[in-house]
Amino acid sequence: MFGLFRRNKTQSVTGVLSHRLVLLSVSERLKPMKQVDFEMADQSLEEMYDWVFELEGHCWINGGHYNLEAQPVGKYQLHLSRYLGSEALPIVLTNNSETVLHTLPLIHSPRRELGIIHIGRQFEIKASLEPDQGSAFHFALSRYNECRLFCLGIDQASQDERAWEYAEDLGCDWMTLAECSFSYRLQVKQQLANYLAHCDDVIVNIDLSCLYPVSRLERGSALDVQMVNRMIRQLLISGKVRQVQLVGFKDKHLYSKQTQSILHELTQMFPSNNRAA
Repeated sequence: MFGLFRRNKTQSVTGVLSHRLVLLSVSERLKPMKQVDFEMADQSLEEMYDWVFELEGHCWINGGHYNLEAQPVGKYQLHLSRYLGSEALPIVLTNNSETVLHTLPLIHSPRRELGIIHIGRQFEIKASLEPDQGSAFHFALSRYNECRLFCLGIDQASQDERAWEYAEDLGCDWMTLAECSFSYRLQVKQQLANYLAHCDDVIVNIDLSCLYPVSRLERGSALDVQMVNRMIRQLLISGKVRQVQLVGFKDKHLYSKQTQSILHELTQMFPSNNRAA
């Protein structure tokens, strides 16, 4: 019975949203990234941006590529704000989760609860004096009292005791990698529903590397993309998502079947007669 319900629901949600999809790509150099690694990431993201448009350009609005080392952050924020204030949903390809910190001032309101849903192995709450890799949500929660964080897919083996304690101190909610397996899909759905009930606006951050095994010998270390697509579907149907951020810089993550599946899921949720190139 549940299988029949899933099939019927999947078919019925296709093209139900009235927003348009806008694609943006952003490269940002943060410590401890080396200059050569940043340049490679910037090139990969720009090529990925072009590749998506070559593949399915009719599905997207052209939001542009932004190198935040060569261009002012304000230029990116200005363009992003135009889309956030319209009937468009920004999908941001970036090499760092910290890029979300440029979005928060644009949508934060003291009268609205802002939720961040992070899908990835790490909490990314490293306490540092200034934003560097792994510190995105430390700064998000420290700077904005109305902001709350729900992490899905946390790898217990890669977290130390201090990370768990700090996540609890920050008021984070989380489900582990094991708890996000397909056999727990109903529990995940319920936890997401409970979280969404307390949020007015939501930003979704997906670390693409979590969809890829750490090594060939550790297949169980990857989050099932079917589960991620189910999460995306539920989140978008809520009508509360303001931005989706896809984080990656290695070609094996950017061009993986899993990433293609997520992009396909996003485009299937939006009506084809409301798309622009």
